[in-house]
Amino acid sequence: MKLTYAVVIEQYPSNYGACGPDVPGCISTAATPDEMLAMIREALTFHIEATIEHGDPIPMPTMSIDDAIAYHCQAVIDHEAEWLAEFGEVPSTLWTWFQTVEVEIPAPHAALAAATA
Repeated sequence: MKLTYAVVIEQYPSNYGACGPDVPGCISTAATPDEMLAMIREALTFHIEATIEHGDPIPMPTMSIDDAIAYHCQAVIDHEAEWLAEFGEVPSTLWTWFQTVEVEIPAPHAALAAATA
C-alpha cells in the first residue's frame, strides 16, 4: 500500500529536520537535504508499521501542501511562544520547505498476519 504524506522540512545552522503533520510525533533529522528525505520516509514507514502492529488505525494522509503550510505557520507561532517563555530565544531556522513523500507499507491485514505468525 502506497501513501503520500505532506512533510515539513527545515534547515537549521547545523542540520535539517522534518516532520509529517499527519503523523503526530513522527520527526527526523539529518545532515543533508537528500538524507533528510530518506530519513523522513523511513521514519514515516516505521511509525505506520508500528501503528499497524499495535492494532491502531493508520494515520491516513489528509493534508495538502497548502494545509501543511497553514498547520506549520500556526505551530511555529505556538512553538515560538513556548520557547520565548522557557528560554528567552527562538532557535534559528534558515529555510523551511514543504513537499510530499511517498511511503510503501504492507497492507494492514498482511502486516497483522505477519505479526501474529
